[in-house]
Parts: sequence; C-alpha cells; structure tokens
Amino acid sequence: EPSQSKTAPFRLECHNPKTEKIQRIVDSTEKQSVSLQLAMQRKTSAMTRAVAVAVTALAVIGHFQRGPLHLSADAYITSGLPPHKHQAWLKQMTSDICASPIGDLSPEMVSQCPQLMGAWAQNPYLSWSQQHQSPFSLTGGSSRVSSLDRHGKECAQVAEMLLKRLIDERRAGNADAIATTAAYNAVLDGWARSGEKGAAAQRAEQILIEMHDSYLAGDEHVQPDTQSFKSVMLAWAKAVDSEQDAPRRAQRVLEWMINLYQTNENSKAKPDVECFEIVLRAWSKSGDVDAPEKTEHLIVWMEKLYNEGVADVKPRTRSFNAVLVAWSKSPEKYAAQRAEDILYHMQRLYDSGNEDLKPDAISYGTVVSTWTKSGKQNGPRRAEKILRLMEIECDYGDSTLRPDVILYNFVIEAFSKSDEKFAYKDALSVLRRQITMYRSGVNKCRPDIYSFTSVIAACASFSGHGKERTSAFKAAVATFDELLKSEYVSPNHVTYGTMMKATARLLPLRSQLRRKWTKKLFEKSSKDGYVGDMFLSWLKEAASPKHYHELTRGRRRQNLPPEWTRNVIERRPVKK
Repeated sequence: EPSQSKTAPFRLECHNPKTEKIQRIVDSTEKQSVSLQLAMQRKTSAMTRAVAVAVTALAVIGHFQRGPLHLSADAYITSGLPPHKHQAWLKQMTSDICASPIGDLSPEMVSQCPQLMGAWAQNPYLSWSQQHQSPFSLTGGSSRVSSLDRHGKECAQVAEMLLKRLIDERRAGNADAIATTAAYNAVLDGWARSGEKGAAAQRAEQILIEMHDSYLAGDEHVQPDTQSFKSVMLAWAKAVDSEQDAPRRAQRVLEWMINLYQTNENSKAKPDVECFEIVLRAWSKSGDVDAPEKTEHLIVWMEKLYNEGVADVKPRTRSFNAVLVAWSKSPEKYAAQRAEDILYHMQRLYDSGNEDLKPDAISYGTVVSTWTKSGKQNGPRRAEKILRLMEIECDYGDSTLRPDVILYNFVIEAFSKSDEKFAYKDALSVLRRQITMYRSGVNKCRPDIYSFTSVIAACASFSGHGKERTSAFKAAVATFDELLKSEYVSPNHVTYGTMMKATARLLPLRSQLRRKWTKKLFEKSSKDGYVGDMFLSWLKEAASPKHYHELTRGRRRQNLPPEWTRNVIERRPVKK
C-alpha cells in the first residue's frame, strides 16, 4: 500500500489484487445477468439499458483475462451502469493510477488522468448520494465522510491530486505525462463547483497564479485561457454569501485577465461576455452599497471593449438584467426610477436594431419588484404601469413577456399596503386582469390564495366613511365569492381572518349585515377547519360579546373543537 499523497487529506486505498478484482466483477456480472432477464420483460428502453450494462461488464472481464485492469475513462463515461457503480469505477481507476510507482504510469494511464480529473471536477453522483442519504467515501474505512457538504471539496482535492501526480510523473522522466491547460482547468472547475466558497476561491486563484508563472517561465502547455480565468471568477462569485470582498476579488481577476490580453502578454486570456456577467452577478447578488454603480461601470467597459474590436464582450439582455437586480437591492431613494430608466434604455436600443438587448420577463419583473419595494407613495402605480406594458406586449403576440402570478401578487400587495384612499379598487382591477389573462390560456399567471387574500386585505384596510365603507366591503365580498367559486384555489385561515377583519372594520356596529356576515364567516370557517388566532381576534371585534359567546359556545381558544382548527397553520411565539 503506497504512502498517502501530501495533497490529499484522506487515505487512498491503492492495493488492488487481481483476484479480488475478478471476484468483484464476476459478482457484479451475475447481478447484471439477473437484472437483464428482468429488464427483458419490461419496456424496450429498459432492456436496451440492461444490455449495455451486460456488454460493458463482459468487456471488463475480457480485459481481466488479457492483463491488469486499467478501466478506460471512455468506458466509464459511456457505460450504462447505475450512478453508484459509475462512482465505484471512477474510484477504482483513480486508485490504480495512484498505486503505480512514480515514473511507471503507462501511456494509457497518463491519457486517462485529464479525463478522470474532469469527471471528479463535475462532483459526480452528488445528486444520487443526496437521494439515498449515502455518505460519500473514496475508500471507506477511516476516511469515510458522513457530510455531503464535503463531497465537492473531496472531488476537487482528488482532481488536484491527479494533477500533482501528472507533474510528479513528468519530473520523474515520463515524457508522456504533460500537465496541460485543460488539466489545470479541470482542477479550477472542481474548486469552483466544490461549495467551499471563500476557501475554494482562494485555492483556485492560487492555482491560476501558478499556471501564469509557469507559462511565463516557458511552459506553454499551461498557458491560462479564458476558461481558466472564468472558473476563478466563478469561484469568487459563489463566495459572495460568505466573503464580503468576493465581488471585488472577482473583478480583480477580470481586470488582470483583460490587462494580460490587451498587453499581448497572454493572447488566450481573451474576455467574453460570460466573464463580465459572472462579475456582474457577483455584484448584483452581494447587496453591496456600491453594487449598482459597479455594475453600470462594467457595462460601460463592455461597450468600450466591444467598440475597440473585442466582439465577444458585447452586452446583452442578461448583462443589463444584472444591473437591474443590483438597483433592486439598493437603498437609494432613486433606485426604482433608475431601474426603470435602464429598462427604457434597453427598449430603445432594441428598437434601434440591437436585438441582443430585448428586455425580457426578468427585466420587466425586476423593475416591477423594485417599485413595489421602493416605499414611494406612487410605487404601486408605477409598478402597475410596467405590468401593463408587459400585458400590452403580450396582447401584441410576445408570449415571452407573459406576466406570472408572482408579478401580479407583487402589484396587488403593493396596493393593499398603499396609503391611497381607493387603492383597493386598483388591487381588484389587477386581480380581474390576472383572471382574464389566465382564462385566455396563460397558466403561469393563475391566481393563487395570496392573490385573492391580498385584494381582500386592501378592502379591509380602507379608511373612508359611510357608503364608501360599504362599497369597499362589497368589493371584498365579490373577491371572496370569486375565490369560493374557483376550481383551483380555496380560502385558508388567513383569508377567513382577513374577511372577518373587513367585516369588523367596514360594516356599521350592531347592523344586521354585520351580524349576518359574522355568523356566516364563523360557520364556514369552523366547518372548513380554519378558525385560527387571527380569525378569533377579529371575531371579537366584529361580534358583540353576547354574539361571540353564542358562536364559540363559550369556549376559549385552547378549548376549541379540533375540527374547527384542523387546517390552521400559524406561527406561535416561543415561550422563554
């Protein structure tokens, strides 16, 4: 058993007796034979898969008979084996390489190294491991890792270990062993995918610097290319949640890359639009106070480079959307207006012939969201204006701009919280347009319980007088009735509580209509199992003490019949 590699924090089992291999593959083949017989009784597609498995297994046995087992990476990638068996193959091929003395790798093993590194960099079988709640281990025994969070880290470490083995092999005189840019990129990709955030980004950047230094020293095999820099920027972008300086570090790598390209120090370090968008998304996701200005400056830089002849950095819709997202998170009072201005700028450029800048649903939706969160008195109305633009474009045949239920809910909720006197009418108008669009075949905008309840909440918050209150209550009732008639959504405890709030706030005290609706709502809510704390609180406001006692039969909240509360899901304060 060889000594442990210094680059790997866990032990790699490399002893591999030929007889044990044969027994393992024979056992596997017997199981595959049974599976094949069962599969032949099923659908043709299942049978085809089983045949591929059997053929692959037989090919492996033949390879055993010819000599030592060196499973090819091509066979691993194209075989029909299940994921967990693919994983075992990948581990075995890696173990075979590490078990060989330095300087003795065969040409086949050397050629397999980059393929194996690329496979490990993809974090293989993580989804399968999550599904089966199976801890990942390269070898078993003391090196078993029970946390799936470390899976990506170990994959990156194995890829880097294989890279180190190639380098050591070359130094030992094996002329076939060459650590290429592609091999380094696989390691960088592995760290970018590892989930290790700041630590992964720092390691990736260190490896990139080593590549650059080796290239400057004369090793043209490791010349960093666009993908090299892109992986490091991506690693920093994924560290935004844990590293405050992550977007600046990502931009620093981008600036370094562009400088190398423009000074002809590295012709392969050519930036493209994806490089910029990685940094743009890092800034927009960060919530940094400087993010909006930083993203706008990057767009200007992209346009400058494009005009200078770097065609691959031409800004596109996705680039501008990152700027819009950055403004949506800005605390500046003018953020919503700035986002809207950028949207109109995109539309003008598109209308003038730049098809790469057509505003999409994300563009419009981000501006709608920004207005609804702006805190401006006219925010709801400005948001509705953008929503109407989407509806108009949709009416003219642009199906890509169909609003979804989330956008409608944003606008309805904004009106429900508005200080405008008759905001409930606007909320109801938006809901009716939403229902109309849904009935026209746009399934993505189908109203949900939040849509209806928010309109009822807007009515319940009305602060007018006399007949105006009665009109607001009628709007609430109309919305509630529409909800009850719906075939795709039903009221919940919040809906009933909000309707009782509308009854308590909008109908005159001791009126027959108030008493009628108090009783009606209680009877239906208790029948449906939605008598919650909110409902009871507003019931006390809506009903007289005597009427409340009659409806609840004198019961307190903790003594209510279970069938009255069976569907209530409410957050309760934690007792300290």
